[in-house]
Amino acid sequence: MNVAGFFWQFLGIPQAEQVESVDLYWGASWVRAPWLLLGLAIIVVTVGVAAYYGRWQYVPSRRLRMTLVVIRTLALAALVGILLQPTLVVKLQRLNRPGLWFVIDDTESMSLVDRGSEPGENALGVAPSSGGRRLLPPAGNSEGQLTRSERVRQTFAALDPELVGQVENAFRVRVFRLHRGDGVDPLTVNLEDLARQEQWTSQFTADGPVTALGAALLDLNRKRGATPPGAIVLVSDFNHNAGIAPETVAAQLQTPLYCVGVGDVQTHDLAVDVQLPPMMKKDEKSVVTVAVRQEGFTGQEVTLRVFARQAEDNQSPSAVSSAASSSVGNEESISPHLPTSAAATEPKMNDPVGEVILQEVIRLSGPVVHREVPYVPKAAGQLVITAEVDRLPQETLTENNRIVRDTYVREYYVRVLFIEDEPSWEWRFIKEVFHRDPLVGPEGFRTYLRSADARVRVENPLFLPTLALPRRDFFTYDVVIIGDIPASAISRSMMEMIREFVTELGGGVVFSVGPRFSPGQWADTPLNDLLPVEIAPLTRLRESSFHPQRTPEADLFDFMVLGPNAEENGRAWDNLGKVVWYYPVVRVRPLATVLLAHPRDTCADGRTPQPLIAAQKVGRGEVIYVGFNELWRLRRKYGDLYYRQFWGQLIHRLAIQHALGADKRFVARSDRKQYRSGDEVRFSVEAYNADYRPLTEDQIPGGQLEAFLHLPAGTGGQTRKIPLTLLRPGQFEGRTTVFAPGEYRLEVHDPLTNRIVETSFKVSSQSIEKQQARRNRELQDRLASLTGGQSYDLPQLAELLRNLPQRREKETEIVQVELWNTWLFFGLVVGALLVEWALRKWLYLR
Repeated sequence: MNVAGFFWQFLGIPQAEQVESVDLYWGASWVRAPWLLLGLAIIVVTVGVAAYYGRWQYVPSRRLRMTLVVIRTLALAALVGILLQPTLVVKLQRLNRPGLWFVIDDTESMSLVDRGSEPGENALGVAPSSGGRRLLPPAGNSEGQLTRSERVRQTFAALDPELVGQVENAFRVRVFRLHRGDGVDPLTVNLEDLARQEQWTSQFTADGPVTALGAALLDLNRKRGATPPGAIVLVSDFNHNAGIAPETVAAQLQTPLYCVGVGDVQTHDLAVDVQLPPMMKKDEKSVVTVAVRQEGFTGQEVTLRVFARQAEDNQSPSAVSSAASSSVGNEESISPHLPTSAAATEPKMNDPVGEVILQEVIRLSGPVVHREVPYVPKAAGQLVITAEVDRLPQETLTENNRIVRDTYVREYYVRVLFIEDEPSWEWRFIKEVFHRDPLVGPEGFRTYLRSADARVRVENPLFLPTLALPRRDFFTYDVVIIGDIPASAISRSMMEMIREFVTELGGGVVFSVGPRFSPGQWADTPLNDLLPVEIAPLTRLRESSFHPQRTPEADLFDFMVLGPNAEENGRAWDNLGKVVWYYPVVRVRPLATVLLAHPRDTCADGRTPQPLIAAQKVGRGEVIYVGFNELWRLRRKYGDLYYRQFWGQLIHRLAIQHALGADKRFVARSDRKQYRSGDEVRFSVEAYNADYRPLTEDQIPGGQLEAFLHLPAGTGGQTRKIPLTLLRPGQFEGRTTVFAPGEYRLEVHDPLTNRIVETSFKVSSQSIEKQQARRNRELQDRLASLTGGQSYDLPQLAELLRNLPQRREKETEIVQVELWNTWLFFGLVVGALLVEWALRKWLYLR
């Protein structure tokens, strides 16, 4: 080690390849000119010490006298330096090992056994033997075949120990598992541990409910800190089935993604899917779309059967929320194992699956065969649609041969109230859209137009004569749109009702901002807390020509997706053209999500783009902020196509979160519509009187609500009594655990009307992870290409590790050393004093 290195190590500074700069600062705040003070102190001390040894101490030798003067001056000057608190600031440049992150899929699809996995073979296609790295215990299913997760472990176990050591020395290895829908879990294992049976079984369970690759990449991006890793190795079957699209966030990683694919690329599989409208109307024709997907069975024929069944005595409007899980997103489904006889036996009309609305022998001429089935529901309530196809020989997965979806049939309509000052283009076109919308129609759309003639407001049923609505009338609405209207036009009591409508009853509100009245006018009103953004009271609109930009989070909101694919969706939003004005906001609320933003302007923090469309959950409801009322420009080339889709899906989204119709006064709900065996079910009941005042225990006979849970028919038709506890006025809750698969019904007695209000849910052992058996090789290659990485198959893992670029990362570090608080200063003072003491003893000085 050279002298410089020894000096830096003595000061506690880590070893570096290069020292860029060294600066000395003084930490004492009580002095303005430290160098001048130190110089004067040295002069004064030197003169004083020289006078002391020249006049009061006899030293026989002049050289010894000068030595004593220098030593004591040095000690006293060091003490003065300590008072000035000198601090050394050193800028170092080091080469660190790059990070290497392994992300291993641990979802349920990794428990599948691929047809290509032969009994007794490991991931490399070689039978385990004692001549390799280690003996591996047998794994897999009862037939000796390996699951995908076990094949991954076998591959890590087969790695050359020397290669593992090289990787560990060249990279800082971290391991994560993909197991949940909102991110990744860090594991306390290294590359060597991944090959051990005991470590693998304790860390990996292959039971994650969904493969959310987009959320995983977002979480990895958050975990990277200031320095991104050098490479990320993602081991998965890439069957993304939940959350944001991974391609959207892949470019944000700034790290090459090396994708290692697990599972067969070509499989033999037959699956069926059903698309339902979010709601149907009684005695009106709707269309049920069925898609049959196949791989490896081109040219063969199968029988497709579709059944419709009305839930027995279902009168509860709360089943509307099932539409959110079954139609909006279609992420979950109930697909019990298809019995062997199901493909050969035609169900009878009194079968539990319901009446046959389609039975057809279809030829599998392509990857997907669609059938549109018209259906006219005859009764209101929850409607269950079941579709199934025959089981064919050599199928990899049979759980997806049958699927059950549910929706809600209504006798009423969604009620929309549009509050506006005077007719605007947005008001005109929205009115036309919902007049023709079967879910709303002329009966469901009402508007308060302040500038309308008084006679028109009285005679035309479309218009409300006044906004002074009684509670029992106002709370029947499902969505309220507040347009370009002055705050003075809405009474404070009405604002309080709107806030209660959102926070307590789960209603939806849309603020459609116009150019005349600033949205800042709501700052001192009860509506301020509903806004997803914060706007200064006297804000003026800002005129600038720009093309709005969708944010990555926009894909999570159905009304922001205007096309079936990314290309058409982009074309639809490009059709909006240039926007020439908007209202700038101070900031975005912490719980709000920006969906459409300004391409250049930012909020007061200088980072967040100015929002043009933002959404926020408030209490039990949701509020949408539209920062300009010119979305009608979406009609520019395509008429109502995209405009109708935006507003239609937006109103549907807000409405299906809200109990519809007059029955919203007494609503029973379960926290989900689909459960797995062993899950806990939480029931809630919202109870209000005719004026929508919360019910309390003293208004209920017996002081307590009781619910009756009807178990599936397979359990003997038993009924379980569940007490409902009062959480707060108007809110009751109960819990139970379910085990048997099938449909459950919960009945609650309304004490005011003596009606039985009901909700239902289903329990299944089927997972969305097992809806797709084939590895998504296209997504695997696309992610690698977008990030500058490469795509590999699982047997090529060793080749991947050998080819990883081992470039060391240059890192700059700034180290501050308080010199006055180091061994250097301590040794200087004490050493000088000891040397002076020794010389004085030698000279017999006192």
